[in-house]
Amino acid sequence: MKICIVGGGNLGTAMAADFASKDHSVNILTSRPHEWQKNISADEMIRGGGNRFIAELNLVTADAAEALDATDYVFVTLPSHVQGDFAKKIAPFSNDKKFVMVPGFGGAEFLMQPALKKGAELFGFQRVPFIARLKEYGKSVWFERKKSLQLAKFFGAEIDSACRDMEKLFSIPCAALDNYLCVTLTPSNPVLHTARLYSMLKNNSADKFFYADWNDAASEILFKLDDEVQAICRALKEIDLQSVRSLKVHYESDTVPALTKKIRSIPSLKKILSPLKKTPQGLQPDFDSRYFKCDFEFALDILLQFAEILNVDSPTMREVMNWYRQKTKNFFRAVNLSECGIKSEEDIYNFYRLKGAES
Repeated sequence: MKICIVGGGNLGTAMAADFASKDHSVNILTSRPHEWQKNISADEMIRGGGNRFIAELNLVTADAAEALDATDYVFVTLPSHVQGDFAKKIAPFSNDKKFVMVPGFGGAEFLMQPALKKGAELFGFQRVPFIARLKEYGKSVWFERKKSLQLAKFFGAEIDSACRDMEKLFSIPCAALDNYLCVTLTPSNPVLHTARLYSMLKNNSADKFFYADWNDAASEILFKLDDEVQAICRALKEIDLQSVRSLKVHYESDTVPALTKKIRSIPSLKKILSPLKKTPQGLQPDFDSRYFKCDFEFALDILLQFAEILNVDSPTMREVMNWYRQKTKNFFRAVNLSECGIKSEEDIYNFYRLKGAES
């Protein structure tokens, strides 16, 4: 297959190396093509050892038309706060293109509208396919493969053949989800990152490691946010959202101490640093980090808007979002569902083309 990968960060680099090593033709669309090598190295972490390999890329470019030309799939690994500008930029080249958002939550179905209106198809992963970290930008990466994939389509896309293609590309079993809301409402980064940052910074802590220093205060907030997401799912009575699993199920932890122990013990997450920066006053939150700009301003705020539309009580979402807005003095709504025509439960079904809504 001919693949375009948009973004040269952790995930984009790992996917590029993995796909190219399987003889797929891989183009990278990045704003920093001059920093890339054509041959990149990857270390796949496997239980009991590892697998190091070199993969040759077809093209690394900043030219969108060139990168997207004749591609079978375009994988978008960009954070939410730049997806809207990206969609406008590539809209002229989007006709019949298949875009796969990695991952798909955080407002992709709203932000990618300029491309969708040109005839593009949209898919989204419920969670990331790899845990990945760059060793050197544009040159090397390590990654660990997940055990399964869950893929959803926005209306009008064919999901079964896409799942088969994902299995070939990633060498991971792929399950088709019933609808894109199963991705939008996923209690992953939108509640995981925000719960941790809120509990850490509210108490003026500056833990070096995001997951390895996880504590019960973060787990308490996370469980509350998770409960509110499940309440949103129950409020959408006309559709099947069983695949939006509670974190109690996902992490096999039904108590605060158990969840804390589970998150702190995940080997691939242990070395991930908190989004902090050095200042003359010491370590301070890096509000330019995607952990803040994407997971608060887009992902969590979209969940809160769904709760408001459906009259679902969501005091913890409001508390966390209000804290962030007061901290950053940013009261602008990055994605306003009302402006997207979503003001009622019926509007939600119509937007996602569910419950027999008009296509």
